[in-house]
Order: sequence, then C-alpha cells, then structure tokens
Amino acid sequence: MRNKVLMNKNEKRRRIEEAALHLFAKEDFNRISIDQIVQDAHVAKGTFYLYFHDKVQLINHLIVKKSSSIIDEALMKAKEEQIDDKIEELIFLVDYVIEFFKANPSSIKMIQKNLSWSVIGGKLGDDEYEVVNHLEDFLSYLISLGYQEQEAYQLIFMILELVSTVCYSSIVLKQPDSIDNLKPMLYTTIRKMIKRS
Repeated sequence: MRNKVLMNKNEKRRRIEEAALHLFAKEDFNRISIDQIVQDAHVAKGTFYLYFHDKVQLINHLIVKKSSSIIDEALMKAKEEQIDDKIEELIFLVDYVIEFFKANPSSIKMIQKNLSWSVIGGKLGDDEYEVVNHLEDFLSYLISLGYQEQEAYQLIFMILELVSTVCYSSIVLKQPDSIDNLKPMLYTTIRKMIKRS
C-alpha cells in the first residue's frame, strides 16, 4: 500500500514537472501561472504546493534537473570516446552540450544562462544531483595542474557559465553570431582558461 501511495505521489510530481516543461517551451516563464501548470498536469492546485513552494522553486528545480541531465549525457559520451587529453575531452563535452542545445533550443530557453546550476544543484533546493561526482576526473586533472580544489571547482563553474551564456545569446537571441561561428573562439578561450601560466 505504501509503495502505491509513493508511486502516486511521484507520478503527480512528474506530471507537474512535465506540464511546466511543456508550457515553458511555448511561453515565457513570467506569463505562465500555477493555475495553468496544474490544469495541464491534471492535478489539484493544492497538490502543486505539496512539492513546490512557488513557481520560482519549480523552475529552479527544472533548470538544475535538465542541465544535470544534459551534462551527465555529455560526460558519458565523452568517456565513450576515450580521449587521452583531458582538455580535449572537456572540449568534446562542451561541443556535445552545444550540439544538444542547437537541436533542442527550447532547453536553452528554459535553462537560459544557468547551466552551471547543475554543479550547485543541492544548494538551490532539497534535491541532490550527481554531476559534481561525475566531474571528479576534471577536478582531479585541474588539481594536478596546480589548482587548489576550490579553484578547480570554480573554474568548472565558470566554464559552464560561459558555455550557457554564449549558447543562450547565440541560439536564442541570435547575437553576436551563429554558435558554429563562435565555437572556435569559445574553445580557444576555454583552453586558455585551463592552462596555468
């Protein structure tokens, strides 16, 4: 009986999240109401508040969940390639993320410039995400280059911020150029950010 109740609760939360994703893909976050979300999810309004304090908490949760999923997928693909050079492996990962956003512009519209939230996910709410654990190889590599652990973490955070900002500006705002034209400079910048002088 308890498992059935838990499954029902998980199903309702999933429906709320999917309804919100569906609506956010079509409309600006500020124009969507909780009433629209619960109507689309086919749940009572009170059910929404069992899982989220407000719409902002919901969108923050979705941003962290989606960005974590994208980065996890990119990390798996990068590992499959068995690239010997850690910097080139990171560039491959970044390229995978960019190609994902090109193919799924609604995802970058929702995430906007917050891809880095995936590495601080637990600090934004009650959910924990595994992205930081999956980035351990990169953190260890940066430490081997002479970075302190906190510096290595901050550098990965800044690289993710840079990537999401460039993707959002280029793919959504169409500025200052196409993402394909910006990639070479972006990758050169990331390589320079990593290499210690």
